[in-house]
Amino acid sequence: MENKMPGEAGKAFPSVSGDSVSRQNASSPAPGLSPAERIAGVIGDLPAMPHIAAQLLDKLSCEDTSPREITQLITKDQALAAKVLKLANSPFYGASRSIATLNDALLFMGFDSIRSLIMTTVLKSMYSKVGLAEKLFWEHSVGCGLAARKIADEVRYLRRDEAYLAGLMHDVGKAALFWHAPGLMREVIRDVLNDGLDFLEAEQRRFGFTHAQIGGAVAHTWCFVASIERAIADHHQTERSGSTLELTHLVSAADSICHKLSVGPIKKPDMDLNEVASMKALGLTPDRVAKILEASAKTLTPAPADI
Repeated sequence: MENKMPGEAGKAFPSVSGDSVSRQNASSPAPGLSPAERIAGVIGDLPAMPHIAAQLLDKLSCEDTSPREITQLITKDQALAAKVLKLANSPFYGASRSIATLNDALLFMGFDSIRSLIMTTVLKSMYSKVGLAEKLFWEHSVGCGLAARKIADEVRYLRRDEAYLAGLMHDVGKAALFWHAPGLMREVIRDVLNDGLDFLEAEQRRFGFTHAQIGGAVAHTWCFVASIERAIADHHQTERSGSTLELTHLVSAADSICHKLSVGPIKKPDMDLNEVASMKALGLTPDRVAKILEASAKTLTPAPADI
């Protein structure tokens, strides 16, 4: 039986037998296997982009696509249509009048905002098994996207939408693991909280690979632009990103801000952000770091509102 993403038609996540996952020796991943082979052993194929979302992203990337074509696709997903209208009428956009139609919403918000909303909806569906852990990771993902956009404003990174998407999706590998191996992911969380392990160390112990490796592979499968793919894959290893380093540092810095503000499961209120390598790499002085932190705190504390 396939596990379909709630509210999404078309493609589904491939199923993974609960017994096959529970039989794994979590503390001793099979020796001699590549990370890709270990990933396949835990989650099977990588999750597919939901059908309507994939069509929308493809259309949004075409220069000659009209708002009418996007509207026709969005109306096929009632939940997404409702979210678009809700967001267009939210204080975030500050519309001077009520926006009643999808076409008006598209013209008012722009295609970049629609693209961000689509990916937010897709990621939230992956965290749909709502327990405390999933809720915290979802809040962290949204928080990281919003913080990345604020950092982009400060450093004049012009592709704000790209910064938001990279921040939002930086932990998509964790979402995939929660979907397919929730039991083992809770073991990882216990390792982090009880044994003081770093999250990557705990994942390596339990799975033989990390969420960053899965995240990069998912981004590639979903045809994200190379800069976002690298930022997702390398946000814990920023030195590996080469020519796409700036976006990777944006995501890494946003991740640290969320930890500092206790947005998500990892809380590091005593962290000195001025010592974070990515802050230094972006040329952010202590005054600018403080400015970003204050702006982020207003948006992220308390935790990001439901989207």
